[in-house]
This record gives sequence, C-alpha cells and structure tokens, in this order.
Amino acid sequence: MPSPIPSSNDPSPVNSVPAPVLALAAFVFGIEVLFWLGSRGVLGGDAGIALRVTAFEDYGFAPRLWAFMVQNGAWSFDGLQRFVTYAFVNVSFLSTTLSCVFILAFGKFVGEVMGGARALVIFVVATVGAALVYGSVFPDQSLLYGAFPGAYGLLGAYTYILFLILDGADENRMQAFRLVGILAGLQLVFGILFGGPPHWAADIAGAAIGFLTAAALGPGGIARLLRR
Repeated sequence: MPSPIPSSNDPSPVNSVPAPVLALAAFVFGIEVLFWLGSRGVLGGDAGIALRVTAFEDYGFAPRLWAFMVQNGAWSFDGLQRFVTYAFVNVSFLSTTLSCVFILAFGKFVGEVMGGARALVIFVVATVGAALVYGSVFPDQSLLYGAFPGAYGLLGAYTYILFLILDGADENRMQAFRLVGILAGLQLVFGILFGGPPHWAADIAGAAIGFLTAAALGPGGIARLLRR
C-alpha cells in the first residue's frame, strides 16, 4: 500500500485527485446539471421540469420492489439496477454538492493510498451494500436516493487507513473513528428532529461497508484487521 502522505510536488488539489474519483464526482454533478437545466425548461421542454421526480421513480432504490422480488423470486433488471442508479439521483443541488465534496475529499485520500480504481470499487460496493441493508431493515420505507451512502463508504475506507496509520504509530486507534462517529451522530439527531425516511441507516451502513471493503482490498485482507 503506497504512502498515505500526499506528495508536496502536486501542482494543484484537483490534479492530485485520482482520475476515477474525479470522473465519479463529475458524473454525479453532471446529472445534477441536467436536473437544473430541466427545472428551467432548457432540457426536455415542459417535461423537463419534472425530470428529477421522474428520475426518482425510474432509478431510486425501492425497498418494496426489492421485497417483492425476494418473496416471489421475480428478479428484474429494473429492480436490480436501482442498487447502483439511486446514487446518481440526488434530492437537491446542495445535497449533490455536499456528496461531491465528500467523494473528492475522501476519495482523494483513499485513491492516493489504495489507488483510484479501488476507491471507485469501494464507492460501488458501499452503494450496493447500503441499499441492501436499507431494503432489508426497512422494507416498507419510501425510495432511497443520493450519493451519500457511497460517499460514506469512502469515509469508511478513510477511517480504515487512518486506523492502520495510528496502529503503526502506536497511537490510540479509536481516534480513527472520531469523524465517522460525529457524522453518524449528527445523522441520527437530524433524523430524529426532522423525521423523513431513515436514509441515515444507509449512510452508516455505507461507512461500515466501506471500512470492511478497504480492509478486504488492502494487504492481508480482513485477516489483517482481525489480528489488530
């Protein structure tokens, strides 16, 4: 595993972001641009105004649909693709911007240490795994959407790398979980105060899955983590 210390010769923060991570963030933000154009009638005419709502219905992860497929063995491409596509349908411009900040910040760190391709794999695995947890625990809830579960997966991978760094420096390894703990706590508080679908569960699941996926992809795999 390469050194987690970024090179001081990097010409700029953007240029130092691994290409797969940068492409992922650009794709997530690009979809938001399409929604923005549609909301102003530039894209799709009158139908463009409802472009985001239509995307929720067509690409958001539907727990009830997943439960139906499991119970009846009626697997469909439409139902299975939603495990991934929901990550690219965000609820607002602000949500998209924040998720892209997460992807670029934590993806940059993870990509520099583990490689950009592995960072992308972690995002996808966390996205799929978080939807599976959400659909299994909350089968009657409404749609799951947004890039945060995958972005939290990169946060989980960042946490694992920091865990190894602290372990190697003989420091308190629990400090590695401080950031993810704070963010998870905030998610719970906002969920209790403002209600709405329990998307926080998918975010937290994404972080946990990202942590384990990073461990599995790193030298020594999960066995190395268990030895700690």
